[in-house]
Amino acid sequence: MDYQLPQRDIAFLLDEVLDLDRTLALPGYEHCDKDTFFAVVDAINGFVRDNLATCNEAGDNPGARLVDGQVYAAPGFGDAYKVFCEDGWNALALEEEYGGQQLPFVLHAALREGMAGTNLAFALIHELNFGVVEALMAYGSDEQKIVYCQQLTSGNWAGTMNLTEPHCGTDLGLIRTKAVRNDDGYYAITGNKIFITWGDHDMSENVAHLILARVEGAQPGPSGLSLFLAPKYMLDADHNTTNEQNTITIARIENKMGIHGSPTCAISFEGTKAWLVGEEGKGLAAMFVMMNAARLSVGLQGLGVAEAAVQTATSYAHERLQGRADREPMNPMGPADPLIAHADVRRRLLTAQGELDAARAMAYYSAGLLDAAHRANTPEQRKEADARLSLLTPVVKSYLSDMGSRMANEAVQMHGGHGFIKDYGVEQLVRDVRITAIYEGTNAVQARDLVMRKVRGDNGAVVKGLIADMLDEAGHLGEDLSDVESNLRDAASRLGRTTDWVLSTAQGDVLSGACDYLEIVALSVSAWMSARIARAAKVAGGSQSPEYYADRIDAARAFMSRALPRAVSHEMIMQAGEPGVVFRANRCL
Repeated sequence: MDYQLPQRDIAFLLDEVLDLDRTLALPGYEHCDKDTFFAVVDAINGFVRDNLATCNEAGDNPGARLVDGQVYAAPGFGDAYKVFCEDGWNALALEEEYGGQQLPFVLHAALREGMAGTNLAFALIHELNFGVVEALMAYGSDEQKIVYCQQLTSGNWAGTMNLTEPHCGTDLGLIRTKAVRNDDGYYAITGNKIFITWGDHDMSENVAHLILARVEGAQPGPSGLSLFLAPKYMLDADHNTTNEQNTITIARIENKMGIHGSPTCAISFEGTKAWLVGEEGKGLAAMFVMMNAARLSVGLQGLGVAEAAVQTATSYAHERLQGRADREPMNPMGPADPLIAHADVRRRLLTAQGELDAARAMAYYSAGLLDAAHRANTPEQRKEADARLSLLTPVVKSYLSDMGSRMANEAVQMHGGHGFIKDYGVEQLVRDVRITAIYEGTNAVQARDLVMRKVRGDNGAVVKGLIADMLDEAGHLGEDLSDVESNLRDAASRLGRTTDWVLSTAQGDVLSGACDYLEIVALSVSAWMSARIARAAKVAGGSQSPEYYADRIDAARAFMSRALPRAVSHEMIMQAGEPGVVFRANRCL
């Protein structure tokens, strides 16, 4: 697979559609101008191609190994991680106070897309490092920040997130891992965790485990959970790593469908020395700082894999000779025409490009909201950005991860029998990306969060603000884009109707249609983004790249005509059936 970070598309979206200048003007980003920003985007492409793409195949097979209790990274991963840290990629969006570069999260989004597009298994170690720092910045003590954040920012230490147990995944209130207070100020942690991404490896000097556990005597359920920090190797009085290993045992590496280069570990804690992060009983609040950032990142993982799949499928469609064109021959002197000559192939790829453009715009727009939520000038601006980001986070996570799977499967289909074998690498994309719809909260959990907390929680206020922005955009499209305007107005109307249904319908029926409602929100926001893309491309159409801008308009129209109509069926399905039928149909179940 010859992946290229879509730098031209990223530059167009950020500079001409999503107002990059506003992000760069936020307090704390004074050291990053546009030239610096896009120079870093160019460097991201070089880094992922030269270091991550080259070890992706070895990550799949043989992958990571467990030998005598120690996990060893897949061949080439250690060298890639060394470059990743030494070149400052791990520190890209982290705070200068602890050694970070404090660059915008919207730039970090480009890094995450590129890493996922070339080597999803490797990309996950950075997600964990970043998330642990975020959690400690929000809830850690001053000492924990000084000791751990700097080491994690440099990548000298790596981080993990320990939630899931053999008997509980989504329902964290069932956690049994126990924490016992010790007179010396630490807690002894005992319990078993599973599915721990990058739970152990030999690429960093130390591993910092964030662990959800219940202090002995604490009440049952989620409110009794606390968050703890346990190093793999103990620290000396000067906070340096020693050779003394904490009582942490790696029981196994899970035998997974994909992402074999990421060691997903089952871990036993046996009286493990750990230190409280934040307050007792406030563990979930601290952990969700990490999980919310991770959910945006999962969406970017889906986007990266989708881009890689479409690039590979497009390249193959231009190379593979098969049959004669539906119209004029493209290879009249040869034995057959390339696949790209066939109408169905062209339809598939054009629709995929329209979906990619819209999804990337939604993801980078959300990343810009994260920047504003942290750094906008006034509390009101930060609150407004955070509210819209909170609404879009489950949408980005779910829609883009599902899209990644869908595009990967399309790439296999485009390759025919060659896609079903390993030679072209597309079957690995299918296996690797499949987890993204499951971890960090399954997509059905995201849909429940969307309808219950984000929409019903504020009586639809944030969604109504989105609808107003969609209608405002429709009013600026002009006669040349009247078809785009009509589709956008339909999408806004549908989103309004379905939101009213969510607000006025009994909870059980709403939850049975939650996944369909999430798809409607995603497609509606994507329609808004497609319209913005088309308008910006129309304005720039007479510039030096007229063909590029014409392609963006064609892709936006393809989204409107061939992808957006899925929202019609989701609306019908969401409201289908007699009220309460899902809960009455016991014999069917």
